[in-house]
Amino acid sequence: MLALVQDSKSKIAAEATLKRNLKAALTRQGTRTIGFRGGSVDETIYSAGEGQLWVAFGGPLEDGAVQRYWNAFGIFEPDRPAQTITVEINIAIDSNAGWVAGFFAEDRDTGHTFLMHSGKFGGGRPGIGKSAFLVWSRKKLVDVTKKDGGIQSGIAVGKLNDPDLTGRIRTFVKNVQSFKDQAAAGVLDTPEFKRQVEEFDKYSKEFSGKKQGVRGGTFKYVTYHGDIVQKLYDERTARLAPGEKVFNSTLIDLFVNKDGVLSEVYEVKTGVGRQMLYTAIGQAVTHATTGGEGVAKFLVVPADEDIPEDFEQAIAVPGVQVRRFRLDGTGRNRVIKLD
Repeated sequence: MLALVQDSKSKIAAEATLKRNLKAALTRQGTRTIGFRGGSVDETIYSAGEGQLWVAFGGPLEDGAVQRYWNAFGIFEPDRPAQTITVEINIAIDSNAGWVAGFFAEDRDTGHTFLMHSGKFGGGRPGIGKSAFLVWSRKKLVDVTKKDGGIQSGIAVGKLNDPDLTGRIRTFVKNVQSFKDQAAAGVLDTPEFKRQVEEFDKYSKEFSGKKQGVRGGTFKYVTYHGDIVQKLYDERTARLAPGEKVFNSTLIDLFVNKDGVLSEVYEVKTGVGRQMLYTAIGQAVTHATTGGEGVAKFLVVPADEDIPEDFEQAIAVPGVQVRRFRLDGTGRNRVIKLD
């Protein structure tokens, strides 16, 4: 399981790594004006070019109640007089204030550190909220343990030392921008999308007593979780039968309702560690009970990892079917494929 990076010294080191790796991968674009609600600021921007990710750093910021690093991201438009911030992934330095959306988490098995985002977005526009974004993007919240035994959940944006760190952040930023654009244009203001958000919240509430997210094993593919779920969603919606609808929730990666009754459950796991498989089997069986008998249960795991032999029967007994995903390509050209 991932553990929250809580002490200031470790957060300062992680922030330095984030800045160093992004600056090395992107090109300095000079000092640019960055606009935001209520004002603007001039900062050095780094970007791969027009239409690509831009990033600017500031801090530690002294304004407000919480000292924090300011990490701003957007889509670079060089001819604009001011660049627009798509999302900030700020890091609280001397505290762990929940209202600061960004944080770091460490995989204690490997030592890898991840940049995380809570999933909460501002903007002052109707339709821009955490549940709506999670439904629209198919992102999954990952559980991160705290020293006091509590859980803090967030989206794993990217691994700091991943060669594709800029690609993972770019994907996240473009997802957020597309979501905000569609919300602002009223594209998401439909009965169907509202129904999906209601279904999302309904299932999240029904299983609120159970911990959520990804736990156990290593996190080689954790930042690709949303891409895998989206691939499944696209595949499944392409062959919808009459009366079928596809949804997701904070606890169920993907599920199908037929005439309002649960008919299929999909659990995506980014590894095959024992604890992860224990959780996957339990989730698939537990979630399927809301639909009665005959609910199809699917476990989707990496193609390059072998399921322990003693789990083969454990998976088969409750009728869980296994599917595989693979990550093809290298660098910024990585794509998800389903077997």
